[in-house]
Amino acid sequence: MRKTMASIGLSVLLAMLFVSCDDGNLEYKKKLDVKTDPAPQLVFDRYEDVLFALDTSRFQQELLAIQADYRPFLNGDLNNPEAVRYLKDFVLDSLSVHLYREVKNAYPDLTEVGNIVGTVYRYFNYYYPEIDLPEHVYTCVSGVDPESPSIMFFDDGLVISLDWYLDGDAIYERIGMPRYRAERTCRLGIARDLAQQLHQTYICQGRKQTNLLEEMIDAGKMYYFMEAMYPSIPDEVLFGYTKRQLDWAVENEGNLWADIVGNQRLYATEYDLFRTFFADGPFTNEYSHEAPPRLGEFLGLHIVRSYMGSHDVRLQDLMKDTDLQGIFQESGYKPKK
Repeated sequence: MRKTMASIGLSVLLAMLFVSCDDGNLEYKKKLDVKTDPAPQLVFDRYEDVLFALDTSRFQQELLAIQADYRPFLNGDLNNPEAVRYLKDFVLDSLSVHLYREVKNAYPDLTEVGNIVGTVYRYFNYYYPEIDLPEHVYTCVSGVDPESPSIMFFDDGLVISLDWYLDGDAIYERIGMPRYRAERTCRLGIARDLAQQLHQTYICQGRKQTNLLEEMIDAGKMYYFMEAMYPSIPDEVLFGYTKRQLDWAVENEGNLWADIVGNQRLYATEYDLFRTFFADGPFTNEYSHEAPPRLGEFLGLHIVRSYMGSHDVRLQDLMKDTDLQGIFQESGYKPKK
């Protein structure tokens, strides 16, 4: 029998921020509503305002003047003409200017962003008080670079690219972003992406890819951590699904599981199978154009929810637990067809 620990019994009601759909009041989420410390004293700094206000006729001198205050963005050699030219071209680019205006329109102040970040920080600080998170939060316009994360931690700060969270498809269609990705640009995506970065930066333990089941459980642990950092986040935002996609996944959960088990895929290691269940995209072609992507992550979270719903295990201990097979065996996971 696996060792269990006493569950945390404190709970409070936190205001739901920007939630457009009901979270279902699921029983397991009551375990994730915990008493939190007072809001952290975060310092917000709008780099986008400073950058786009620079005088481009003396751009290098102005960049050098602000470099010390904005090292996360200006840590390179500003005496290099190529580096200065790159930044100047970015500031003068019509799309960058448009994105900046859209950000200012969507976020005239940072009250909403501060509420989201503060909530995630409070939950993280409750579970991991020994870890000091950076209190300096920079916002920026990044140009929606698909090669860079929208939220990043640096040694002395947290950076949030607000142009990833503009709540609409039109601006993203203009820059050629796939529609399925543009549909994830809601404001509450800040909570999701911040929680994921916390997991990757402070919690994630490196492991080799094994079989389909263990990959599902490992992904499920990450998603469980993410919703623990913001318990009122709806599943469709958590997974980056549309409501229609989430409904499909919920309605077909039992059939998906039966297909995996019945076709002896649980312990499979084939690359194509991993792509089917974990690759991102507009849908999962093997099942339906209505089926969302990353169904392995969806099933993995439900397995972990089932396990945590029947065991008194602290979040911290779940994150440390490397016995993924054991989590599955004791989860009692049996979705109905």
